[in-house]
Amino acid sequence: MIKGALEGLRVLESTVQIAGPYCGRLLGELGADVIKVEPLSGEASRRSPPFYNGAPLLYLYSNANKKSIALNLKDERGQKVFIDLAEKSDILVVNYRPGVMERLGLGYEVLKKKNKGLIYVSITGFGYSGKHSSYAGYDMLAQAMSGLADANGDPSGVPKINSMTLDYSAAMMAATAALAAVINRERTGQGQFIDISLQDVGMVYVQHLIGQYLCGMRYRSGNRRLAFAPFSVYPTLDGYAVVAIDEDSRWEAFLKAIGKESATKDKALKNVELRVKNYDQVDELVSGWAKGLKTEEVVRIVTSAGGASCPVKKVSEVIDDEHLKARQMLGTMNSQVYGDVPYVGSVFKMSETPGSIDSLGPQLGADTQAILTQVLGYSENEVATLRSEGVV
Repeated sequence: MIKGALEGLRVLESTVQIAGPYCGRLLGELGADVIKVEPLSGEASRRSPPFYNGAPLLYLYSNANKKSIALNLKDERGQKVFIDLAEKSDILVVNYRPGVMERLGLGYEVLKKKNKGLIYVSITGFGYSGKHSSYAGYDMLAQAMSGLADANGDPSGVPKINSMTLDYSAAMMAATAALAAVINRERTGQGQFIDISLQDVGMVYVQHLIGQYLCGMRYRSGNRRLAFAPFSVYPTLDGYAVVAIDEDSRWEAFLKAIGKESATKDKALKNVELRVKNYDQVDELVSGWAKGLKTEEVVRIVTSAGGASCPVKKVSEVIDDEHLKARQMLGTMNSQVYGDVPYVGSVFKMSETPGSIDSLGPQLGADTQAILTQVLGYSENEVATLRSEGVV
């Protein structure tokens, strides 16, 4: 078996739903040993749809490659177990509102006294500072408060919330920051606290839109990309196609290819800047042409003229995509509990230490015994006592 790039790195995780769990999954894909701490009732996403043949896919996907220990953190003995695990971990990932871990006696200031090299990663909706820090950490709220929702959607319609964009992006930012902190610790021996906010991550998505607003440009543009025109989605006879043309020479070649060579003389469409200003006119021209052709033909003509184009695929088409299967991004994994479960593979295509999905989310507390005895050195009797008294 190929060893992961992060082999030997231990990650302790106390998280719920998506952002925190997916950060742990990314580190696990790269070879880290990830221990997920769950309450005795199990993490909430175990009970969240969608369910595939009874399998809670949100939980199974976000918690791939992890071990599970069930632990009552409201009990002082459960807190002691958590602290013991933190002492033996490199990274801790949590995604509760500010103050939750601190009230349990498990905040950074406490844990760094036990493990000065601990990298404590907190993912919240709005961060540990500022007047909105107590807001719930839902992706939808962060998209709304960062301007991302307002920037999306049809210009004449309501703001649009994209599907969990900031949850997944925050997970990636958190994993990146954690690994940067690991490198810094190699130099200094010192861990640190990492404060990742979904709203902050949302600002990454709107930074260019802020520039457009300050320059007097419209910023809610639907599917249009306002750096070029056409750069949008257009209806065809049998679906939709992306048509993206950046340079003036490619625009002229495209017009010739579709029999609209006379439009090359239109002063309103002479260059990229003018075409963006007159996007309605560009859309009318491209839409009028594309709607009379099948998607495959639109893609062929645009690409032959030097532009970029592709079909807009439905999810039902994506799950059978041969390219994605060849990239090992789609597959099934057998579960003793749920049978064959479809899953999405690792994005980490690395020549020496590629990312891998070796297991989907674990059964609740499946590794409690092994973690307590093998990682922490608890005796069998000690574990039995903790079990009988509802601590694990």
